[in-house]
Amino acid sequence: MADTPKNVPLVVDLDGTLIRTDMMWESLSRRLRRNPLAIFQILFWWPRGRASLKQKLAARVQIDPATLPYHEKFLAWLRTEKAAGRRLILATASDLKMAQPVAAHVGLFDEVLASDGQTNLRSENKLRALSAKFGVRGFDYAGNSSADFAVWRGSRQAVVVNASARVLREAANCTQLGATFCEDFSAVAVAKSFCTELFWRSGYLLAIVAGLLLAVAFPKPGVAGAAWIAPALLLFAARGKNGADAFRAGYVGGLVFWLVSLYWLLLMPATGFPILAWLALSAYVALFFGAWVWLVSNFKFQISSWLGRVRWTLAGAAAWVALEWLRGWLISGFPWSFLGASQFKLVPLLQIAAVTGVFGVSFLVVWLSLALYAAAEMIFHNPSKRHVWQAEIVLPLTATVLLFVGGMFVVNRDPAAEKTLHIVCVQPSVPQTLIWSPTEDEKRFTELLAVSHRAVTNGTDLLVWPESGVPMFDGVYTAVSRFAQSNHVAILFNGDDAEFRPDATNFFNSAFLIQPDGKCAGVYHKQKLVIFGEYVPLARWLPFLKYLTPIEGGWTAGDRPVVFAGENFTVAPLICFEDVFPGTTRAAAAAGPDLLINLTNDGWFGESAEQWQHLANAVFRAVENGVPLVRCSNNGITGWIDAHGRVREMLRDKSGSEYAAGALMAEIPLPAQKSEPTFYQRHGDWFAWGCTAVVLGAWFAGRKRASAKASS
Repeated sequence: MADTPKNVPLVVDLDGTLIRTDMMWESLSRRLRRNPLAIFQILFWWPRGRASLKQKLAARVQIDPATLPYHEKFLAWLRTEKAAGRRLILATASDLKMAQPVAAHVGLFDEVLASDGQTNLRSENKLRALSAKFGVRGFDYAGNSSADFAVWRGSRQAVVVNASARVLREAANCTQLGATFCEDFSAVAVAKSFCTELFWRSGYLLAIVAGLLLAVAFPKPGVAGAAWIAPALLLFAARGKNGADAFRAGYVGGLVFWLVSLYWLLLMPATGFPILAWLALSAYVALFFGAWVWLVSNFKFQISSWLGRVRWTLAGAAAWVALEWLRGWLISGFPWSFLGASQFKLVPLLQIAAVTGVFGVSFLVVWLSLALYAAAEMIFHNPSKRHVWQAEIVLPLTATVLLFVGGMFVVNRDPAAEKTLHIVCVQPSVPQTLIWSPTEDEKRFTELLAVSHRAVTNGTDLLVWPESGVPMFDGVYTAVSRFAQSNHVAILFNGDDAEFRPDATNFFNSAFLIQPDGKCAGVYHKQKLVIFGEYVPLARWLPFLKYLTPIEGGWTAGDRPVVFAGENFTVAPLICFEDVFPGTTRAAAAAGPDLLINLTNDGWFGESAEQWQHLANAVFRAVENGVPLVRCSNNGITGWIDAHGRVREMLRDKSGSEYAAGALMAEIPLPAQKSEPTFYQRHGDWFAWGCTAVVLGAWFAGRKRASAKASS
């Protein structure tokens, strides 16, 4: 007797058939939502095969079957088939641990066949398993995609669910066509579900937009206005979420910002290390963004009280400053791209940094951004009141306008100049690979001397060469001394120095001043070393870490700033990215030098935004200390910044490129009488300390209120 449908088992696919989504992608989206850094784990699992990936995800992600989008019309038909006595089998490429809860929830299936971590039960693999169990064409099969063609060719009848017209036609060519359920087919259902879970419900989409906006605010392109919006968007991304979800939303926004803005780390000419440095550093500093969103989300936002909302915006701005300050010194510190640095072209507004440091500008930007957030909340809650938003932004907007106007008066009040210091800064623009090549040392040193000889005149007071500008070889100091004597010019340059002790030899990244008579007037040892660039942390206890860096050996940090005295000037040298550190620069300027001079080699990063971001940070060091700052770089940006933060001159070639080789001849006016030290120079990071105290006070007050409420 021929088999009737009642006697032929019906095998049902899960992903895209029984449910309108895919369990692997659902698990993946939930895994990434709970832990964005799991992307690196997933990328490690994926090459081992989909079956293994699904098993790993199933072990870490539990999905409530009741929340899945079922194909209700098809499910109703299955209930009818089951009631008629038909045997139903769930056969899916999803992992068994994913499929079993769904089968138990539906309550119709007699058996579950699924992937097991070794075999991905899909297409030909699924056909072999079903044919071995039920015989060739001994079953009907319900599926939805081209992956099911192979199974349909071995089945008695094809039940087509949630499929395109093409799949429906091909199914009819594979075997006899049975019931179909394709009326409301959507080709993007799985992608929509994945994106909704991962990006929308999590708030990650808004967080990503905020991170991109923040990256755009810094050079390049340097759209400074974007910085005033990004913090508010970060908080909107976390709106209505619990503490952990708020942290994750902030972390994702921060991760996007840092990955985009630090892209230039990938340009370092080393194998493997650049991508590791880029990912590790971005993942670390993004933690501070997550912490900020978590903190501000925990501060009570009082929608009913204007004063409460003002306190919230001030506390949120203080929290941003506190975390920036913490980032600036924790684990040797990474004070790169503080939010205020994005405003480096708004010179009048920068003048507040002479009192508060760069943190004052960061505070102002975040304060106004949070006021915009509060204004949006008020509009949402009171859409009929057209001007309800004005009260929210009046305080920070007024403060911004007053500080800008006041800054204009400060900038226009320059003291009279008594003398002019004539400086030549040489930018050799040597590729980093040539700096590492000993065979090129003689050639590039000869070129450096030739460019310097053409640029130096009888009136030049100081010749400056950048970090790594002078190759290290026997007799180099003698050659530099002879050049100083023959051209009667003082030379400030970078080189290696060594200190020999009975127990060890210390090597220093150093700056030297050679006087016109050829004698060395002083040596400065760099204090802020680049982690994994100039030293390996914990190298004595964890020696394997040296394999994670492109450097051999390491340098010793200097222990104090130095002021060099020339014939008619005094300068305090900084090396590499020391002009990014407010405290280091403040200490260098404490003795009141005429100039700060930074010798740097940004050629590590090609011709990128790094050079401009470095300049943006350096602008604030000049304002904070009220001292002009000269930058001499290997490949940009070479120029000088006055005491008010104005970039007065910058080296460019005829095509307008800031990265080309050349020499900048600058005339820097020096006042007849040195101005009094700035408030920031005298008192340092008092503003950041104050913001930290405010945040701690707000936090403990909130915890106390929560405890009192819980006990009442």
